[in-house]
Amino acid sequence: MESPGLSTDDLNSSLDCYTNGLPMSPSSKTGSFATKIFRDPVHGQIELHPACVAIIDTPEFQRLRYVKQTGCLEYVYPGAIHNRFGHSLGVCYLAGKFLQELREHQPELQLSDTDVLCVELAGLCHDLGHGPYSHTWESFMKTSNCQRNVKTAWKHEMVSANMLDYLIEENNLFPILKEFGIGYEEIELIKNYIMGTQPSNENKAFLYQIVNNDDSGLDVDKWDYFLRDCFFLGLPCSFEYERIMQFAKVFVVDGKAEICYRDKILESVYNVFRTRSNLHRLAYQHKIVTIVEKMFIDAFLLADGKITGPNGEVLFLWEWSMAAAFSRGEQLKNALKQFSLLTDSFVHNCIKHSTKPELRKAAGLITAVERRSCKNSGFYRHVGLKILSHHYEESEILSNLCQFLPLGNKMVLNFYGDLTQGNSDEVTADDICVCVVPVNWGKGNRNPVDFVHFYSKHLGVIKNAMNVQEVSALLPKTFEEIQVHVLCRRTDEFAFRVARFCFEKLWVDAANSSQL
Repeated sequence: MESPGLSTDDLNSSLDCYTNGLPMSPSSKTGSFATKIFRDPVHGQIELHPACVAIIDTPEFQRLRYVKQTGCLEYVYPGAIHNRFGHSLGVCYLAGKFLQELREHQPELQLSDTDVLCVELAGLCHDLGHGPYSHTWESFMKTSNCQRNVKTAWKHEMVSANMLDYLIEENNLFPILKEFGIGYEEIELIKNYIMGTQPSNENKAFLYQIVNNDDSGLDVDKWDYFLRDCFFLGLPCSFEYERIMQFAKVFVVDGKAEICYRDKILESVYNVFRTRSNLHRLAYQHKIVTIVEKMFIDAFLLADGKITGPNGEVLFLWEWSMAAAFSRGEQLKNALKQFSLLTDSFVHNCIKHSTKPELRKAAGLITAVERRSCKNSGFYRHVGLKILSHHYEESEILSNLCQFLPLGNKMVLNFYGDLTQGNSDEVTADDICVCVVPVNWGKGNRNPVDFVHFYSKHLGVIKNAMNVQEVSALLPKTFEEIQVHVLCRRTDEFAFRVARFCFEKLWVDAANSSQL
């Protein structure tokens, strides 16, 4: 049975390892590191702890200045040039602000300064492991894994946790962290917050819901990047994180201390997830962004293990990234050092300016993106978009589509031969690519708000949003759509018409047979 609140007795047993936190005044200073104020375009003046400043002022963290927050989105929204550096500072700030809000309204939680600092550091370091072009790199890694038949998924959070250990050791930061109560045990806790692992201590479970909330997806990481991306893209943002924080409270739900939200801010919670959906539909999954990402991924695949850096070293993009996530010991240190080289401009320029004949095609893809409005630039053509209600593998759709290629080549040559301008080379499966993109509210086809707990002024915890009175009748009936983009790697009219014929034929036959 749920209790109306979290009592002091419920928490006392979990506080033994959190009583060594040192208070921090605005003038706190240790060694050469002091509290620092940053002027953030989204949050205004933000003040960060000396321990955070010590991490910020390292080469490994400064690398995030050169990794764009939104990958290839700047090729559609020119203002989207913000980076992971600013986002990480914003998440750190919001994490501390959220916990200070809980500490003020619920002193019985007995949150120590070390508790707060650990969550702030998790927010600061949660994106240390992002590769060039952020999530585009994760798509590159997924494609590379498929080509190599590797089943182990690569996630940037794994590299972030490893990079934190590496950063502390390489820059000798353990002494300053220790001064503020951050020892080996706390560092492991910070990495767990980053990874979104399930808590071992259920009385402290709510601390795992601040930075990477695997339960509902309602966390400060998303609040910051929604706000930040909308700001730089010039899009409206309709949710108020301050109001959500102010009405957050920790309750024991099924024996686990969780963050719950007042029932009267239900609409504000919905607006968070609506913002996510809008950003995906209007920006992240824009058809031109999809094309650019695919061209960059193709370039990375062609260049992997062939391009060289400024010192002549060969860049093993996939191998270094996998090693940075899964290696151990000295091999891991070496992998993280190599991974730290990989930034947007570094990889981009190494490919674009390579003079190796075997990299001519990869370099051409980068140049084609930059010259996309020019005739015959090599910019991939968008053949069509289909919205599905269920997910299908890209390989399955491509295979079904390509079965119509022999007929498509013949039909287009017979009926549109005069429009091909002499280029009627047979279209093959390599000339067509499929991108399957889910667009949802964050929990697949489920309503993410169903995973958020609410509380009432008089009734205590309300475990499901559907039990909150006066739920809007205007809510969507479905929370996910699957976008299938079909692209043509060739730019000639013959190839495009063949690809379009196959695209239309596929969905007509699928509709007639009631299956893909």
